[in-house]
Amino acid sequence: MRKSQTAFEFSAERLASRGLYMWTFTFKDVLAIKDTRKLWNHLLTLLRRKWPDLCGLRVFELHETHGLHVHLVTNRYIWVVEARKLAKKAGWGRIHVQRANAEGAKYLAKYLSKEREPCLKRWRLWAGFGKWDWSRVKDIFAESPKRVIWEACKEALHWEGNRDFLQKRNLVDHLYLRTVEEGWELGRGPGGLFYNECSPSELLGAPRGGALRG
Repeated sequence: MRKSQTAFEFSAERLASRGLYMWTFTFKDVLAIKDTRKLWNHLLTLLRRKWPDLCGLRVFELHETHGLHVHLVTNRYIWVVEARKLAKKAGWGRIHVQRANAEGAKYLAKYLSKEREPCLKRWRLWAGFGKWDWSRVKDIFAESPKRVIWEACKEALHWEGNRDFLQKRNLVDHLYLRTVEEGWELGRGPGGLFYNECSPSELLGAPRGGALRG
């Protein structure tokens, strides 16, 4: 799985704690890709102006025959009649919305697994919006030593969901430094002990390369 997909799925899980709605915005006619993006930016501005607390995720999908579609995952229901009015004002056509959970929202990650079309080069295929802390690609340690440490912490320390995500990420960063500096087995503490078998001082003592981050 690509890091972008993983970041999107993490973000969907975090957003799901608020309740999710999935939207699809399309056009009646096929438009140029750049024109579609401009019209999407206009629509998003209108939506956020109408509902200032609106948060969510956006995914671009390039359809073979129907041009660019925009899929949206939002943290709250917005009145579809009003949303259609704003979409029409911004030049959009059909709108579809349905209630969803985290697993349903993560389905959109499949669009991120496709080979990127040349016309989408340097585009962000997905992005978050609103006032919340979604996961960025740079936060993901997919198929890396940090991913192994994350999973070991999750099992040993009984991590569930994305509560205190930043603190968890800082701990993983610190344990990675200690693993490198002290020569620990990946995903284990000193002497090969599981993390929950180690004392806080054994895990959190500053590595030779620097102090505890965060």
